[in-house]
Amino acid sequence: MSINSAERPVYLQAIATAVPEHAYTQEFAHRFLLSLPFYDEPTRRFLDRLYRDTGIQKRHTVIGDYGKDPASFTFYPPSPDLRPEPGVEQRNDLFIREADALSLRVAGKLLAGLPRLDRSRISHLITVSCTGFSAPGFDFHLQKSLGLSPGLHRFHLGFMGCFAALPALKLAADICRSRPEARVLVVVLELCSVHLQLKPDREVMVANSLFADGAGAALVSAQRGEAEGPAFSLERFATRTIPESERDMAWRLGTVAFDMRLSAYVPRLIQRNIGAILEDLLAEAGLSRADVAQWAIHPGGRAILDRAAATLGLKPEELWASYQVLRDYGNMSSATLLFVLELLLAGQAQGRTFAAAFGPGLTVESALLEKLP
Repeated sequence: MSINSAERPVYLQAIATAVPEHAYTQEFAHRFLLSLPFYDEPTRRFLDRLYRDTGIQKRHTVIGDYGKDPASFTFYPPSPDLRPEPGVEQRNDLFIREADALSLRVAGKLLAGLPRLDRSRISHLITVSCTGFSAPGFDFHLQKSLGLSPGLHRFHLGFMGCFAALPALKLAADICRSRPEARVLVVVLELCSVHLQLKPDREVMVANSLFADGAGAALVSAQRGEAEGPAFSLERFATRTIPESERDMAWRLGTVAFDMRLSAYVPRLIQRNIGAILEDLLAEAGLSRADVAQWAIHPGGRAILDRAAATLGLKPEELWASYQVLRDYGNMSSATLLFVLELLLAGQAQGRTFAAAFGPGLTVESALLEKLP
């Protein structure tokens, strides 16, 4: 008896994550910004309020200049105030170099944990990033460096923002449902620190306090057996755009760097909509809230997690993985959700997971996954 492709199970077999070697504490970031000579007193007071309770302890970056002797800088000009700031071309050149290295490290880490996987059977590669671009990109670098098939099908989801890991997993699932022999490698990479700017714009300063660098990789297929241990079954995906919200979060090419627009209304917009999004997704699957055992909410910031928890009626410990990733890594844009899912996959709890991520539009992507032993 044949299986309807729409009903064919698809598995997220394994996840790996990686971050750049350079790291700094949130306290250091706060002190460093206050040490710069060009912020006036109201701006300094705003920075004090901003860094008081972000829920972040540490973040990682590909830039190693902070706190060092300006004579040893490799990215910024040799000036204590980091000015004149690097332009878009220099920032994107840094992205290209570091994206090649970090994507290869995270993909290599994933494949090293899958000794039963024949690399020649990897049929598709999906890459994701919104923090830089080139052609050929790091997808081509991965194909060449990992020795993947010259007939590899490559897809790149670019400039989508923090929610893009879920569309990547959905695309991988759709490929595997239509081609059950497929093995899809997904690599999500963001180097947000490349676009740190020093102008005293409050939305820019909020972004500076949250975003960081990181990468995640995953293997998706319609069969199990290449990975030991638990896996996620990718059951259902949904997307929702929130009306009249496109100006509240945006990501554009600026004069000096990519410019982030991030209004203070974003946590409230998510709070107003996430409950209905969850209920609609559960109704489509014939499930109820009682069927959800784990929660993977994109840790875009502490306010987002706090408001999502309040609306969903969750205790903070029920969002433990999201809060832990925020604490240890900050917001790594689209890569962040894979860090959360990696923690849940390694944990003891079984059952269904509701995952949600948010980005420009304002767009909310969500999914139901079932953790299998």
